[in-house]
Amino acid sequence: MSKIQKITTEDWTDLPLHTVLFEWLNKNVAIPSDLSKFIAYIAMFIILWYTIVWTTRFVISIIWPLFLITTAIVVFRVLQYYDLDELIDLIKHSCAYAADTFVTAMAKTLEVILKFFE
Repeated sequence: MSKIQKITTEDWTDLPLHTVLFEWLNKNVAIPSDLSKFIAYIAMFIILWYTIVWTTRFVISIIWPLFLITTAIVVFRVLQYYDLDELIDLIKHSCAYAADTFVTAMAKTLEVILKFFE
């Protein structure tokens, strides 16, 4: 028979975020039934989802104009200073670097997501 450990407030620093939120919810909100727990989980999910969406949209709204200006400057400089053969090589290498960076970022993102669900 397994023993259930009581989690104290001091142990919360070592736990994943979803466990900390669940423990906080159990300690601070009166939850009389399983249906209330389910509703609390849904409410936490919706709040977290809207926070992530709002933060992402905010960051993109700040970065997007800077990205457009930087892209225009880079395109004008490339067209001004490179020959056609050099330009083709530059595009091939840039696409290869972009693909490698994208795959690396996706691998790290999936690793973090899978670690979150452990």
